[in-house]
Amino acid sequence: MMRQMLKILLIFSFLFFILGCDAKKPPKEVDLDLIYDVVTPYNEQNTTAPYSHKKFQDVLNQANYQYPHSVTIVDHGAYDGYKTDAFYVDANGDWYFTLNKEHNTTKERSELRQVCKDPKTGQYTVNAGWKTSDKEGNFWIADVRCFKPKETQSYTWMQVHGVNGMDITLNDGTVVKSFNYPIIRLTWERYRDGVYDHLWAIVIVSAPRTPKIYEWIDLGERPDHFFHTEVHFQDNILKVIVDGNVMASYDVTYWEEEVNYFKAGIYINRFDDGGEGVVAYRELHFDHNSSHIVKD
Repeated sequence: MMRQMLKILLIFSFLFFILGCDAKKPPKEVDLDLIYDVVTPYNEQNTTAPYSHKKFQDVLNQANYQYPHSVTIVDHGAYDGYKTDAFYVDANGDWYFTLNKEHNTTKERSELRQVCKDPKTGQYTVNAGWKTSDKEGNFWIADVRCFKPKETQSYTWMQVHGVNGMDITLNDGTVVKSFNYPIIRLTWERYRDGVYDHLWAIVIVSAPRTPKIYEWIDLGERPDHFFHTEVHFQDNILKVIVDGNVMASYDVTYWEEEVNYFKAGIYINRFDDGGEGVVAYRELHFDHNSSHIVKD
């Protein structure tokens, strides 16, 4: 009897030791790269052309669609009935831009480019744009969702870009070619500066035609839902606003001589990057006034 009780005690002691040791082991780290957003595949029957939705017509009337490079495949105002698996609205009324880029290939995009009116002719043209100094302001306004991809490391979902190839007159009277770079890009980065799965604003804070200096502003962890974003340029003040919070503000007087336009969609620019990326918009506006800005 005593031997049997000792055996039972030894068994319990052994089990307690094993369980105790297991309890002291740290939990296995979760591989976050194995967690990504699964987007419902494109379906011909359950999707519609973006232009068939009134809320998207104003932006499409003043934007060209570029895919998969910087080549325009649909001109502003010519979207009636147009949709593809890279450019469509789902059954919920959300507008999807998708892109599948192979690794070690040149930059690719599924992206709108704003087309502005020439102030002299009143006609829309890719050779016109707006300036950061405009008193009435220029505003990019969106309810957007940035999906986490399985493979892609980074993508851009908004840009303010300089018009390419224009002759512009600087304040000192010098005539130069316009500066063909984006003063700001909004991006998703898988990993940067010790943080994972965040959104960023990248701003050029140096004068055009000088060595470029970039500042990166952490906009916070990528939401797994739609969120509201605004980018304002007015009286040479740039503001980036996310869900009502001013995340960045700059005096961009150094850029006031340049001519710019808005872009929206998805753009993968790193040569060695690749995979599928997806961005969706519930609202999207390129505005010359503050009519769509969310007021306090």
